[in-house]
Amino acid sequence: MKKICVGLYISLFLVSSLAQAGGPAFTRLFAVADSAETSALSPAGMTQIDESQLAVQLVLAQSFAEFKVDNNHTTTSGGNPRDADPAAVPSVYYVRPLDEDWRLGLSIMVPAGFGTGNGPNWAGRYYSDQFDLVFVSANATLAYPVTSWLSLGGGITVMGSSAGSTTQVKNLGRDKSDAKLEMDAEGVALGYIASILVELSPQTRFAVNWYSEVEPDDNVKVKLKRSTLPPELVDGINEQGKNIDATLRVPQHVDLGLFHEFDNGWSASVDAIWVEFSRFGLAELHVAGHNLNEVDMNFNDFWIFTAGFGFPISPRMEGRFGALYMEQPVDDDDRTFSFALDEVYGAGVGIHYTLANEHSFDLNLSVFNTGDAPVDTGRRSALTPKGRVAGENDSPYAVTLDFTYYW
Repeated sequence: MKKICVGLYISLFLVSSLAQAGGPAFTRLFAVADSAETSALSPAGMTQIDESQLAVQLVLAQSFAEFKVDNNHTTTSGGNPRDADPAAVPSVYYVRPLDEDWRLGLSIMVPAGFGTGNGPNWAGRYYSDQFDLVFVSANATLAYPVTSWLSLGGGITVMGSSAGSTTQVKNLGRDKSDAKLEMDAEGVALGYIASILVELSPQTRFAVNWYSEVEPDDNVKVKLKRSTLPPELVDGINEQGKNIDATLRVPQHVDLGLFHEFDNGWSASVDAIWVEFSRFGLAELHVAGHNLNEVDMNFNDFWIFTAGFGFPISPRMEGRFGALYMEQPVDDDDRTFSFALDEVYGAGVGIHYTLANEHSFDLNLSVFNTGDAPVDTGRRSALTPKGRVAGENDSPYAVTLDFTYYW
């Protein structure tokens, strides 16, 4: 997964609900509660589903953003990084009635990951050659109608994380080739979900969901290659690189959703997500048994807002359109090449179609502006072997195409 659209996909990785949205521009999230995605999006809403349902989803994404190096401020040769590669995000969801009241939900999401595949020769290779951070989660949820208007739900999520990075390191002396520093880490942890669905009327529903922090404990391996340092020193660095343990904190988020069906067949949804992103990052770092201080990435808490509409086209087809806005998760001065996050705007259109056998599918196409995301490593860095690198995205757009089939 190389250099996917980070500005858009930060919301997919840390707020997995967006990776499972059935509406265009990731709308129709929490209070719609009419499909198997509800098992992960808003578990209390499973009480609205009377029959077993299975859904398989695939989201395809392509970023057209190109990071352009500012040669007037960049002190390292190499030029621009590689172009972005496409990304694929698969998911599976299942809802089953256990009796007249209880509902069971199971889901497995592979919300890809975020990172960059900039290449080993560009101007910022000493900051980021390749970086990937992938989350995979499996959820088990239950729901119960407490009253005719109030349903409660909740469950557990098992999240696995996998991270890898490659950074070029300038060799000393006359050797003009670069050394390479590789890092790999994997971990797993348990999180919790709580959910409420309130039926304000037969046509109007309101949902609130809470997803806890998850802190996978990662076993980290670091290895230095092609270095001109003395072999015994390289061996010592690599030996220490086997004795690193880290805890990666994935922050909590709170989801709010409102859904209403109009008498003329139209429907509307409004959703909001608050992410405590200031707590994302390394919670603990141990090297050879020594505890180092928590790493502060200077991220900001942020909101995501979506609004969507549905309207009847025919007895078997519903048309849909929607829009999204995501706040900037990191200030311009704190942005890095690995986390080149900016504010995001999006819009999309789609359809929901019911087949003759009563199976159905969603098909949505969305376009996003992911921001210029300027990065400048600063004037002081010009004095280091890494050098100063500055620039921003040109044509900061991304397109997603998602397809979901329901049995």
